[in-house]
Amino acid sequence: MASNQPSKRKSAFPGPQHGAAASRKRAKTFDARSLAVQSADAALSASGELNVAAYVEAREFEIRALESGMQRSKSALTSRAFQKVPRALRRRTASHNVKRVPRRLRARAKREMIEDNTPTVTARRRRPTEILRIRLETARRLQNLNSKTKAKRAAAKAKRDKETQKTLEESGSHAYNIAPRVPKIKKNKLSRPPPPDSKYKKRQRCKTWLPSHMFHAKRAHMATSKDPLWRFAVPLSPTEKSYRPSHRAKGARGAVAWDMSYMSTIQLEGTEEATEAVLRGIGIDGQDAWGPKGRKWRAGTRGLHAWAFERQGTRRPIAPITLIRCAQGKAEDMEMVDAGRPKEKSQKDRKKLFIRVHPSAFLQLWNELLEISKRQNPPVMVEDLRFEIGSVEITGPGSTEALLSALKPLMPDGAEPSAGSPEATWTSLLGVSNPSSLPQNALLGFSVSDPRLHFPPRTLKPPASDPEMQNLAILLSTWSPDTTQALPALFDRRARLAATRQLPSQKAINRRRTLAGPGVYPPAEASDPKIPVMIIASRSTSQAKNNNAPGTWTVLLPWKCVVPLWYSLMYYPLSSGGNVRFGGLKEQRQLAFEAGEPWFPGDFPGTRAGWEWNVREREKAKQEWERRPKGRRAEFDSLDLGNGQKGEIGHGWACDWERLVKGPPKNSTTDSNEAREKEQGQDSEQQDTRMSDAEQQAVDGDAPPFNIHHLPLASAEAALNNSSDTTDLAALATVKISLLHRGTPTPAARIYRLPTTNPELRTKWLRLASDERKNRKATHSQNHLQQSAEPPAGQEDACQKLAASLITPTADTDSRQEHLPVPTEEDLIGFVTTGNYNLSEGKGTGIGSILVSKVAASGKGKARERKMCIVRSAGERVGRLGFWELI
Repeated sequence: MASNQPSKRKSAFPGPQHGAAASRKRAKTFDARSLAVQSADAALSASGELNVAAYVEAREFEIRALESGMQRSKSALTSRAFQKVPRALRRRTASHNVKRVPRRLRARAKREMIEDNTPTVTARRRRPTEILRIRLETARRLQNLNSKTKAKRAAAKAKRDKETQKTLEESGSHAYNIAPRVPKIKKNKLSRPPPPDSKYKKRQRCKTWLPSHMFHAKRAHMATSKDPLWRFAVPLSPTEKSYRPSHRAKGARGAVAWDMSYMSTIQLEGTEEATEAVLRGIGIDGQDAWGPKGRKWRAGTRGLHAWAFERQGTRRPIAPITLIRCAQGKAEDMEMVDAGRPKEKSQKDRKKLFIRVHPSAFLQLWNELLEISKRQNPPVMVEDLRFEIGSVEITGPGSTEALLSALKPLMPDGAEPSAGSPEATWTSLLGVSNPSSLPQNALLGFSVSDPRLHFPPRTLKPPASDPEMQNLAILLSTWSPDTTQALPALFDRRARLAATRQLPSQKAINRRRTLAGPGVYPPAEASDPKIPVMIIASRSTSQAKNNNAPGTWTVLLPWKCVVPLWYSLMYYPLSSGGNVRFGGLKEQRQLAFEAGEPWFPGDFPGTRAGWEWNVREREKAKQEWERRPKGRRAEFDSLDLGNGQKGEIGHGWACDWERLVKGPPKNSTTDSNEAREKEQGQDSEQQDTRMSDAEQQAVDGDAPPFNIHHLPLASAEAALNNSSDTTDLAALATVKISLLHRGTPTPAARIYRLPTTNPELRTKWLRLASDERKNRKATHSQNHLQQSAEPPAGQEDACQKLAASLITPTADTDSRQEHLPVPTEEDLIGFVTTGNYNLSEGKGTGIGSILVSKVAASGKGKARERKMCIVRSAGERVGRLGFWELI
């Protein structure tokens, strides 16, 4: 492998560059700044006489060289007109078409193209290639055939209608317009996705498009057609660079939105007692649901985040879910005569409840709910609303104003909303820059108008005066919707269907906008749809430690009404500048990682959905590792870990949870290690077969092998604090990892506890931790003394001190140069599932899972030593000291 290959990235250091491009640029700049001159000696003869003509020619040459040098120096560092726009607005064709450049730069771009003799190319005037010509001729031929077929069908239909009209006139009957019937409710049956257009039917054979698929398909990397995610075409990440912009949009300025319509929604309908029994059957128990804390959730004014569990056996966790109960209307007045009579049970007494779950765990939860609901008396109806209710999530400082510009509340009679109502409360939240400032899981339900009727959206000016901010603070502290929230229309199936059917086409909207005139929104009509929405303000689980952590808005609305809201959000001009960004699956996982939250299902390998994701990522990492040449990939078998350990633990390209649970092989001597290496080198197919046997259960949809399961936070804390508790040997707990000093955890990194079999090595690691703490204190005190001391006398003293500091190595430098060996495999306690440089914390962090039984077996001891860990990236021999924390 050559060591002088040109780097694909810009160098992080401003030092000399040795690449070919840098050499060409240096030569171009040097040539532009150097001037050619002629000596004046040629104008003098041998006798000393001046040749005026030669002298004038030499001066003329120098003047022309100066002018050309000035021009070359000016053009050497200039940029083209199309490079003056932000990166997100650039187009490849901008360098060939003036019309693609912003209007303020078109004159300059036209002048540059004339100077460079660059022809302006348009798609209409471009000469088609041979393949393109054949395609155009085929399309034209098919269009002609289709037009003839359409004409025949239209003539046959006109003839048929004429005969029908003639028959009706002769018989004296009348033709009536029959309203379309309401589709029957599919009780306890899975629903099917809406039928796609015939034009795109072939593309949706094995997957379903999200409502905003057309928007994402041309702007984002999508999941492959051969291997879709959860039978949906899910956007993975925007095509432009978005790692740092997404971080800034969430925390500093802007907003990030996701189309979360792939999240599954299940509706439960039944009596109060039966519904509660069903929820308790899937593990919804405790004070947050049925105690005083859950009073507002039971009233339908709050959402509830909880974990769902299996109903039988050891009750393994399934997935985190969100529960939303239907708020009841205001109680009607009752006469004193009827006050003593028991209230008769009717159809109105049946309660409705939404359960939102990740699509990877939908089928498992659906089967559990069906089994429990059938055993109730009366039975609870379970309805699949996956393709009836869509959702949009948005976060960031500009998220509230973007939603307020798109969601305009609509009162039933067209009057102004009353004070304290959800509609009035929603319009008063313009000054909220962080949704977490609202009550936790606050819920608002009302109807809105079509966002396309006020498109393009106009920028809303947030309030800045003191009285307005005081009114906003009073509103957030009192939160009147807890008492004024009426029955949300989103729970009414007829309201959802009416909003979907009354939704006008885009052509009709454009026609109304044309009649309204430029710059004027079209007036409302009686036939406009009333779109039912529910808005939930949630906050991260790490909110208690970081009060400034941004919250998230979640908007639930009918499936076909997602597109109008999505386009209104994407084209809203924020008051802080720019537009709302959109994110994919990678951005969702990135922002969860920066907030210190585990992402489901990737960070929960103990669940069935998490295990399927783990197998998927393992196969992908293995294929990527095998594609690389042997000289450019890590050789895990020849890795020297020190202390007589050779070879990576398990599969180096992924997290080997089976190896963690089963432990090291029985023949752990040196001879057995050599034999193992020979076996791995002789036949890798047998190794793949052994691995696939353990993974076949997860591929078939069964539970993870070797009884691997996830342990929730409360259970994990109880297991670690109570030494007498017999913890399951295959229980995994999710942790957050923070390194003590340098380094960044990477995915599939190995997590060790402090050495238990080698006391001397354990003492060295503890001494390294204490030295690091001392170095931090010494650095802090030294900086404080330097700030308070007088400045140095001169520049020579400063140079001498700098030279002495560079020559004399510090204790920290020596400790970093001599890395301690990592512990043995017996001290391996887990793997890192997500790891990277955390932009929120300014250092490398990670999220992983540890085996609770191994941590509990190490004894209580000191709490600090117990939570110490050593993180080693796969394929490397250097371990980094850090701490783990249950999350």
